[in-house]
Amino acid sequence: MPQPLLQALGHRLPHTLHEILCAELTQRTPAQLLARVERRWHTRWSHAIHERDEDNRRRWAPQEIVEHLVRRGSCRNPACEDGYLIHDDPSRDDTPCGYCRQPEHRFVPGTASVTSTSDHARRTAAQIRQALLENRTARKKRPGLRGGGDSATGGHLRPAQ
Repeated sequence: MPQPLLQALGHRLPHTLHEILCAELTQRTPAQLLARVERRWHTRWSHAIHERDEDNRRRWAPQEIVEHLVRRGSCRNPACEDGYLIHDDPSRDDTPCGYCRQPEHRFVPGTASVTSTSDHARRTAAQIRQALLENRTARKKRPGLRGGGDSATGGHLRPAQ
C-alpha cells in the first residue's frame, strides 16, 4: 500500500483487505494486483485522502480507499482491468474493453474539417459534423400523432384520424 495511505490507516490494514485479496488472487497475479493498486492510486486516489466535504470532514475513509484500490472494477468482463483487457502478452494490454469502453456518442470537433490532414479526412469530418448537427436540431414527430394544441384536447397530442 502507498505510504500516505498506510499512515492514514495507522499502519494497520483493514480486515476486509485479506478477503478482497484472496478473491482477487483467483483472477489476477500478484504483479497484476500491484499494477492495479499503483495505477489507481496515481490516477484517482492519491489526492482523495485529503479531500474534505463542506463540513471539513474526510470525504473518503482510508479503509474505503484501500478497498477501491484492490477490488475489481464494475465491468462485467472478467478480463477487463480498468477499461482495458488483460492478455497473456503484456504488450497487448492496451486493448480497450468492448463492454465498458464503448463510446456513447461520436464527437467531432468543429475544427476537424479544417485541421484534418487529408482531403478525405476533412470531407468525412465535415459530413459527420453536419449529420450530427442535423440530427440534434431536427424535430422528430411520433408517427400517428398530429400536433396542434386545441382547447378540445386540453393542448395534448391526439391520434390522427
